[in-house]
Amino acid sequence: MAIETDGTRFAREEPPAPGRRIVDAEAEEAARILGIVEAMNGIEDADALLDQLAEQAARVAGYGAGLLSLALPEGAMVGTWGIPEEDRLRFKKRATRTAIDYRVEKRRRIRAHCFPGTGIAYVPRDVDLDRAPLSEDYFGRPRIQGSWDPKDRLFILVSGAGGREIGIFSLDFPEDGNAPDPGSLDRLRLAERLLAIGGILLQERLLERSLRRSEEEMRALVEDAPVGIYRRQVEGPLVSANQRLASILGFRSPADLLADGSLSARIEPPEVAGALSALGDGEEMLPREFEAVRRDGTRVRLRVSARRLPGREHLLGIVEDVTSATDLARHLQRVRRLEAVGTLASGIAHDFNNLLCSILGYASLLRLEGTAAPGALAAAGHIEEAAERGADLTRRLLGIARESPGESASVDVAAVLADCARLARETFDRRIDVRLETGEDLPPVRGRANDLHQAVLNLCINARDAMPSGGVLRLSALRDAAGPRRPPAGDPPAAWVRLEVADEGEGMSPEVLSRIFEPFFTTKQRGKGTGLGLFMVFQSVQSHGGVLEVDSEPGKGTRFRVFLPAAEGPAEAASREASPPGERARPAKILLVEDEAMILDLAAGYLRSRGHAIVTASDGTAAIALLEAPGAAFDLAVLDLVLPGASGLDVYRRLRARFPALPVILSSGNLEDAALDPGLRAGLAGILAKPFRPSELAAAVDAALRRAPAPP
Repeated sequence: MAIETDGTRFAREEPPAPGRRIVDAEAEEAARILGIVEAMNGIEDADALLDQLAEQAARVAGYGAGLLSLALPEGAMVGTWGIPEEDRLRFKKRATRTAIDYRVEKRRRIRAHCFPGTGIAYVPRDVDLDRAPLSEDYFGRPRIQGSWDPKDRLFILVSGAGGREIGIFSLDFPEDGNAPDPGSLDRLRLAERLLAIGGILLQERLLERSLRRSEEEMRALVEDAPVGIYRRQVEGPLVSANQRLASILGFRSPADLLADGSLSARIEPPEVAGALSALGDGEEMLPREFEAVRRDGTRVRLRVSARRLPGREHLLGIVEDVTSATDLARHLQRVRRLEAVGTLASGIAHDFNNLLCSILGYASLLRLEGTAAPGALAAAGHIEEAAERGADLTRRLLGIARESPGESASVDVAAVLADCARLARETFDRRIDVRLETGEDLPPVRGRANDLHQAVLNLCINARDAMPSGGVLRLSALRDAAGPRRPPAGDPPAAWVRLEVADEGEGMSPEVLSRIFEPFFTTKQRGKGTGLGLFMVFQSVQSHGGVLEVDSEPGKGTRFRVFLPAAEGPAEAASREASPPGERARPAKILLVEDEAMILDLAAGYLRSRGHAIVTASDGTAAIALLEAPGAAFDLAVLDLVLPGASGLDVYRRLRARFPALPVILSSGNLEDAALDPGLRAGLAGILAKPFRPSELAAAVDAALRRAPAPP
């Protein structure tokens, strides 16, 4: 616009229109907020961002102190500006303990004081509103004189994503010292906008932090998973794998695993790869098992399952090492087979031992009488030997399922080894040089001498069979402070005794070595071995709390090491009650109960030949009738445990009720129950295991009668 005065023209700017001033102010506000937001956007830490938001909002609003309190799904958060540290810490602690209902109610009361159309609320001093306690340092700050009272409160309700209210911003110390009024809300409105944008930015930051944490947790879960996990393209190479998969296949790290060109072939044989290629979107392949080769050439059994990820050209696979599980399943099958064999052995033991008892008894009678021709006597000896071998086989079968009866004692290991060495020298091929070495300070072990004797003999027999052309068989027993390579669980013993049986024979391959302790496994020709010898050795060593180790290579011989816990004190001398030569017990009336006719006739005839009066019964019912007959009287009873009709246990109980002091000899081919039942065992005069010789029966009868009081 031009103005003329005295002929002079002056140019003057036109004042901007009112609408233009509003637009410029809003642009300046937007630019200011944008600058603040851009500055805050570089802050990664959510707590630091919250403090920065509180500071910038307070500065924009023109206040010297601010407290920003937010209630988010992640939890309560507090940001402060211009507030002493002790108050800051107290506010943070209080925020985490404040109930949601209290927060909602306080916001409702504050909202009632908001200026129209805003989230800005001025709550004067006379309104009853819970105010957080503040320190003297806070109230002691200088204030500008004006209408603002220290007890006044100014709040801005903070909105987040979607306009949802998420918290409150409390302001104090106005720069002009005055309380706000509807005409002085510009700076507060600007702060309100800044808080809204900052709230959204904070929620995004928290979401990013939550996503990072979830990714880290998922990564840790994959890396620490007890199964192998891999991902690959449907028609391409593997993309990723975890450490467990690398370990399963013998690699140090997933990077080494992925760099190996044969990886796909290791975990996806052709039948698995074909099934994976046929998977549709989101489909799963059921688990498949196969044998794979590890990096070092050893074999491992794997189970692989996989899924095609929905909407993606990727497969996610799970790999499990089921080698141990497969071995365990095989072990359980063996255990069940052993249980079945044990049940079968227990069932046949009675009948089989009765037959062996008859064979052994009559062959023994032939030799005792000595009336047959020399050839017949030799044949009787062979029959006895065969019967004894059959009895030993029966005992082994029974031992698979349950331990043979016998008391634990302190055993002289050196004596056991010396006896085994003597037997080996007398019976083995003369080309086998048997050498014995025992330590001078060898302590005894706690166990059963017969079991250890049989275990060492079994090892010697295997060594003999491994040296058909002769060689050196070494037996040794030494004190061993170190003990086995893998000691059993629990507290180790103070000292070990190590028994060794070593040969220079053929040795064993790793495949054979892995199976030598399986029952019925044998590499010998049919009829040359039962496959029970080493199993019985293993079982005997375990029952003594020991450990059995073996080293063998083809062509380099075999060395068995038996580690047994050393016992304290001297070994106990083994004793066996028997009749002194030529000495017989007094004639007696004996009740003989036996269901096998041949054994009954054999035993009755032999005992009668020794001057005893014999009353016989072939079943339990007949035996009870004899015991309860009027005037019944006996000096001794020989009772079979397994009887038809009433059982041997029933007969024993009726016998004890009628004759409490009558001595009883129990006879059976399966004595485990008799040995373990204290009620049956108490008061027995002896236990006679079948098969037995007539001389063993006579010795047991003589010993029982000598201990029993003589009749009046």
